[in-house]
Amino acid sequence: MHPQTAPAPEPSSGPRAPSPKASPSAVAELRELWTARGLLWAFVRTDLRQRYVGSSIGFFWTVVNPLLELVTYTFVFHVLLDVRFHPTGNTTHYVLYLFCGMMAWSAFADGITRATASVTDHAHLLRKMNFPAATLPAYLVAGAVVNQGFRVLILMFGVLLLGDGASWHAALIPFVMVLQAMFTLGLGMFLATLNVYFRDVGHWVSAGLLIGMFVTPVFYPASAYPRQFLLLLYPNPMAQIVGIYQSLLLNQQLPYVNSALYAVIASVGMLLVGASVFAHNRRKFPDLV
Repeated sequence: MHPQTAPAPEPSSGPRAPSPKASPSAVAELRELWTARGLLWAFVRTDLRQRYVGSSIGFFWTVVNPLLELVTYTFVFHVLLDVRFHPTGNTTHYVLYLFCGMMAWSAFADGITRATASVTDHAHLLRKMNFPAATLPAYLVAGAVVNQGFRVLILMFGVLLLGDGASWHAALIPFVMVLQAMFTLGLGMFLATLNVYFRDVGHWVSAGLLIGMFVTPVFYPASAYPRQFLLLLYPNPMAQIVGIYQSLLLNQQLPYVNSALYAVIASVGMLLVGASVFAHNRRKFPDLV
């Protein structure tokens, strides 16, 4: 379960919104988001401080939660179901593999879940003059990326300590995280817009993420996918992104060119589509939320 969304800080000022006569576009929306990056990071800092306020160990929950999930899933899939795919078949390799997939999927699920409700949860901000609405889903996705960064460091430490060691391929991980953030933000902006018109979108998203977690090769290798269901694997951008993480961190090799190219196209395409839908509808938000 994800902690409740923290209230966003009241902006003291922000970039001027585009003229009502201007034609909304994805590029203009993203340009405005870049202009408001100072406000965006203020939101991120406030969210990270307030998200775990009152808890006994505070920010360390961002590490404890995935570790608890890791122990649970390792016991279920590796011990009970005997899922094995490494030549040695030992628990250590499975734990590293599972944590790698969970690190990527958890950040994606966290960003999507919170971004979907970002507009409806912050209606008071949308009624302010010149408020850059795109910062609402963006700061929640950015916060998920920050949390993911800590988990990447834990995984790299585990690879050094328990795995086959790290290589220069790990230096490419920040670029993969950027691609994942672009895909997550685009999908989050699209779902946030949809949630303004249909308030049950959040329930569909939760169900979709549960299904997606098991359809994506997080708990098992892509090679274990039954041939008759490969159409569920190849078009899935997160399956490609998770595979790229595994190639770089665990296998110490570059991903397949087709996978990398598809991940880039899907991430950029989703960002442009989501930003375009958001831009064409955001002027209606104050009247609908």
